[in-house]
Amino acid sequence: MRTRYFTMLAAGSALIALAPAANAQAGEATDNGGLPDIVVTATKQKLTLQEVPISVGVVSGKGMEDQGVRQFTDLQSTVPNLQIDNTNGNYAITIRGLGSGSSNLAFEQSVGLFVDGVYSSRARSLQVPFLDVERVEVVRGPQGALFGKNTNAGAISIITRRPTRDFQAEARIGGELAQGGFNASTYVSTPVSDTLAIRLSGQAGRTDGYIDNRMTGQKENGGKYISGRAQVLWQPTGNFEALLKVEAFRNEIDGSNAVFNNIGNAGCSLCDLVRNASGGANAQQYPGFWRTSRGNPPETDITRSNTQSLTLNWNPADWNITSITAFQKINAGRTFNTIPGGLPLLNTLQAENTTQFSQEVRAAKSIVDGLRVTAGLTYTHADTSIVQDVTYTGIAAGVATVPDGMAHRPFDQKTWSLSPYAILDADLSSHLKFNGSLRYSYEDKSARAQSVFNGVRRPANNLDYDISGQRKEKLWDYSLRMRYEFSKQVSAYLSYATGTKGGGFISNDGLLLYNINNNKGRFDFDSERARAWELGTKMRLLNRRLDIDLALFRTRFENLQVSSFNGTAFITGNAAEATAQGVEVDTRFRPNRVLSMGFAGAYLDAKYDNYPGGPCVYNAPAGCTPATNNLAGSPLVRAPEWKGSGYMQVDVPAGDSVIVSARGSADYTSRSYMQGDLNPLNSQPAYTRYDARLGVRASNDKWEVALVGRNLSNEVIISQAFNTPLLGNNSHVVMVAPPRTISIEARIRY
Repeated sequence: MRTRYFTMLAAGSALIALAPAANAQAGEATDNGGLPDIVVTATKQKLTLQEVPISVGVVSGKGMEDQGVRQFTDLQSTVPNLQIDNTNGNYAITIRGLGSGSSNLAFEQSVGLFVDGVYSSRARSLQVPFLDVERVEVVRGPQGALFGKNTNAGAISIITRRPTRDFQAEARIGGELAQGGFNASTYVSTPVSDTLAIRLSGQAGRTDGYIDNRMTGQKENGGKYISGRAQVLWQPTGNFEALLKVEAFRNEIDGSNAVFNNIGNAGCSLCDLVRNASGGANAQQYPGFWRTSRGNPPETDITRSNTQSLTLNWNPADWNITSITAFQKINAGRTFNTIPGGLPLLNTLQAENTTQFSQEVRAAKSIVDGLRVTAGLTYTHADTSIVQDVTYTGIAAGVATVPDGMAHRPFDQKTWSLSPYAILDADLSSHLKFNGSLRYSYEDKSARAQSVFNGVRRPANNLDYDISGQRKEKLWDYSLRMRYEFSKQVSAYLSYATGTKGGGFISNDGLLLYNINNNKGRFDFDSERARAWELGTKMRLLNRRLDIDLALFRTRFENLQVSSFNGTAFITGNAAEATAQGVEVDTRFRPNRVLSMGFAGAYLDAKYDNYPGGPCVYNAPAGCTPATNNLAGSPLVRAPEWKGSGYMQVDVPAGDSVIVSARGSADYTSRSYMQGDLNPLNSQPAYTRYDARLGVRASNDKWEVALVGRNLSNEVIISQAFNTPLLGNNSHVVMVAPPRTISIEARIRY
């Protein structure tokens, strides 16, 4: 492993060393239809992508609209080392193989989520399709000093489009041809007076189900959504503005995408009962876009969210002062058949209510030429209530060995944090730039978890409990970055950054008290910390026609927060140490105004260095027990070794007023394990997915009609996998992402 890492480091250093020579051949940039500048705000100031000394993946709003990227989970197809999976718990988001588990519902993300600078602790706030987005910035690696808490694996920042001083309007409508459904969106941006402008955005849609339930005859996992946003921008003077934003959405999903991936081996009598009730010889034994399931009650997933924010920007003299005040409320409920077969043995209800208030104030000033200082303070307060009801209906289904009853598990948590920070940007010379950040975070969490079981019989290890706890933590993060400009088009950077994620509590776990009494379990878990080196180069060559971004990284994690299946249950706690290292490359090439292409790829080596108490791998010797097991050397979950995506697009004029556009793309992901037992049945095999788009638009961009196809190879892609509760005996359930979709879209712009 170490030899491989130093080989990558040497290769990257050699490429960086060749950068000045490459630029000498390229010459100075000219405005000749080459690649445009990409502006990002990852360092809390506006810089071009070439100027930011961080590995950042940027996806434009227009690019997402053109490619049919509507859902949060679609981002991973275009950004190297980003994995976003929708699970039966939380979204599982990892960057460079590092992130939080999905089974503990109280987990906050290790990848911070931000919308227009507002932090969201709950990934469900991004369940609705993207609406009127300017761009998405995926900042890879620990970002605790820049972004704050819970960004120790990275940050995803969504920037929406603002009101404009000129009139703009657009209407877009589309229909899904392969699976059925429609989507429609619109926005209007207009000045009201010399000092006031507004922007109204909205969308609605329906997706028909793509899972064929052969038992009920229904198409499942379809849904409908509606969302809207209103913004008012007031600019009374040239150095002050106030932006008020109000947005809300509702997203509903009917049915489920959970299917079997093997219903147990021979000798499992309960497995045989489920198999016979699910079709016998025709029962599902491998994932596909079908299932045989009868849930009771019907399976649904509903999320509602609303957010209000006020952003003030004031620029007196040489100061830049910003204030962001926000309030967010999320309400969600989900019911699902935990064993998706013909016998409704185990059904689960999960409900969540979260309210969050946040306030950030920062001030920046250029002290002298080449020296800029930023100081800020962030306050966040959040209340979260999560309820999980697990209903056992074995006797009602005719299976006396499964007890009837219900486990009611409420969880309540209050959190507040205060975080001052400082950023220093200095030009050490005309070519050498320095960026340093320091942040202190104080976090106070209190929680109460309960479990009450009602019924004729209870599972022996599901003990009733009522447990409370409190955590107070003081955390420090810092980053140091040096950037050397060989020229305006070629630079290299070296960075060292840390990130911390506060500890927390275990929610909605029927085995909590049993594990505390028997398995050295705890109600809480400790904070985790990441330390990362990164060496990179960014080059704009061939007269601004070719961009190459290259990054080599090594991240060490301590006390990694994990939730792993140990053979009988999910165990939440801290793994000791893990290392993720690798290389990322992102290229964009536009040789002329007709042709453009790009490639993004990543190699990742992410493994546990030390994980005592980890689950036994699926083929471990018979005597293996988690109490004495160590997963050192095993790969991290949701950390594919290879990822790559590429595209090619042509825009050909057809006369003076029409342009025909064609685009094809592919993305490849190697095998990814969903559970620490490394069972192939709990993994996503390697796959390649193909997308394509054919469009006709006006040369002045006033209208467009396009045909968009996604997952044209109809790959069965798994977003979650786990050992089936109750059944055991190598029985597994997986959740399947959407199949091939083909949509036709029309857009008109005023």
